[in-house]
Amino acid sequence: MKNNPSEEEKLLIARLQDAIRLAEKRNCPVYTDFLSPKEQRIAQKTAQSVGFLNFVLWGGYESAERKMGAFIPKRFENIDFPITVLSLNTRGEYPVHPEILGALIGLGIRREKVGDILAESDPPKLICDRGIAPFLLENFTKAGRKAFHPRECELGEVPEAAYEEKTFTVPSLRLDCVAAEGFSMARTKMTELIKKGGITLNWEETDSPSASVEQGNVISLRGHGRVVVSEIGGHSRKDRIFITVKRYTVRK
Repeated sequence: MKNNPSEEEKLLIARLQDAIRLAEKRNCPVYTDFLSPKEQRIAQKTAQSVGFLNFVLWGGYESAERKMGAFIPKRFENIDFPITVLSLNTRGEYPVHPEILGALIGLGIRREKVGDILAESDPPKLICDRGIAPFLLENFTKAGRKAFHPRECELGEVPEAAYEEKTFTVPSLRLDCVAAEGFSMARTKMTELIKKGGITLNWEETDSPSASVEQGNVISLRGHGRVVVSEIGGHSRKDRIFITVKRYTVRK
């Protein structure tokens, strides 16, 4: 895994530090753009490093992958994340994830202004920064060749990500062992994928099959979704370790 932050990560940290100073100066909540899971971890560490403990993440629904961060002064209890959900209503064929994202970029929308794209929802839904919602309601009417009519909807209409809970045993807490069972794949195949860089552990790239896995860790495999290690239990009679995971389906 990387130990030194990249230039992109340094710029993110600088922006986060600016947001913290602004929250303290104005004595009011300051919100980030939508952050990837890796960026969320960086934001949490940045807040902790300066002693700013009131930091909250929210992406519009419980299992959201992309989330906004909020730096909140101690006096504030009620916060209002500037998040809007748009439903892409159509009588025709639904657009898929790449088409939706491509159309947004074509309109000049930056990726950090958009949260999760729920292409598999019925109808598809888009979580976005409230500030760009009026523009999208007027101009975001087509993705690829598929036309639709966007409308603003309630956060409660956003479906939770589907997952399958699975319990199994492994000889050790090595990444290749846990990931192979979690994704129902042969260990030799999983080891190859890890060495090729197709997997992340807690949103950090790793090419080490022997990396250690802990309870709460998130393992993502490109094209196969992600697995969350929800519980590490005791040992079986054959001294194998019981593990329970939640495997989330791939967002299409």
